[in-house]
Amino acid sequence: MMAGYLRLIVMKTLHNKKLSGYGLIKQIERDTGTWKPSFGSIYPLLEKLLKEKLVEVEAQGRKKLYFLTKEGRKHLAIIDKSKNSLVDKLIATWSAFGKITDRREMNFMLEIFNSLKKGQLPFKELNPELNEFRATIFELYSTGKDRKKIKAVLRGTIKRLKAVR
Repeated sequence: MMAGYLRLIVMKTLHNKKLSGYGLIKQIERDTGTWKPSFGSIYPLLEKLLKEKLVEVEAQGRKKLYFLTKEGRKHLAIIDKSKNSLVDKLIATWSAFGKITDRREMNFMLEIFNSLKKGQLPFKELNPELNEFRATIFELYSTGKDRKKIKAVLRGTIKRLKAVR
């Protein structure tokens, strides 16, 4: 899911920092909560950004530190502006839809859109648990385990989550 946005994520991460390829991977992992791009995707992308003159590299001992150029900052600003325009359209559409739907659902979606507009990941603090939950469900379901038991556990979990309100 995030891999399709790697270029934008890398550029945003390098906006105010100089990082090595490894440092970039670790920073992205911290920022997203769980997702960690591979070396095989980061380094070719950094080379491409270098060729496009959107990043520069500075040697610091044995490390190569990457950072955005002035052109890279302009490019990022254009991307942010178009992203914000798209999110504004989503907010307007969802607000209109909200008039005929559940208020809580509308507020939930608006919170997600506003997080995206601020450049934040929605539910970042829940990502490790959500990813583990998703992986566990797929693993159990694909191995053909007792699906009635899985459904019963899910129903019980839903009931416990609702009790948190």
